[in-house]
Amino acid sequence: MKQVSASNFGHLKAHDEQLVRLGLLAERYFAEDPNTCLLKLRQLAEALAQLTASRVGLFSTPDEKQADLLRRLQDHGILPREVASLFHEVRKAGNDANHKLAGDHRTALLALRLTWQLSLWFHRAFKDPGFKSGPFLPPSSPVDPSAE
Repeated sequence: MKQVSASNFGHLKAHDEQLVRLGLLAERYFAEDPNTCLLKLRQLAEALAQLTASRVGLFSTPDEKQADLLRRLQDHGILPREVASLFHEVRKAGNDANHKLAGDHRTALLALRLTWQLSLWFHRAFKDPGFKSGPFLPPSSPVDPSAE
């Protein structure tokens, strides 16, 4: 597996190994299976939302729908509108990947970038307000079978 330090999600190690694992898997699957990448990003975003709710005393059950949890977090002033919007974009892309078997590289790359932004928000909100990340590192490009 890719080195945590070479991942866009390495800073999440300070919170939970599972978060880093999901981020690494999403990056790993990007090139050959963008659908799986999107599923992993959806799982990562759900975990971030649940951890957010847990840290602020608003977690109720892991069975709560992501859309409902995000709405509740926003209603309580925990999620700024921009952050909630990022969560919803990743949620919708993950739903399409899961239910419609959708997922191209363009969508997966956008979702990777959005989930990275969510991870930075989470890290700054709950660990290090002054955290400076490096730039987003796009994963390896998909191999073009016609390039030969």
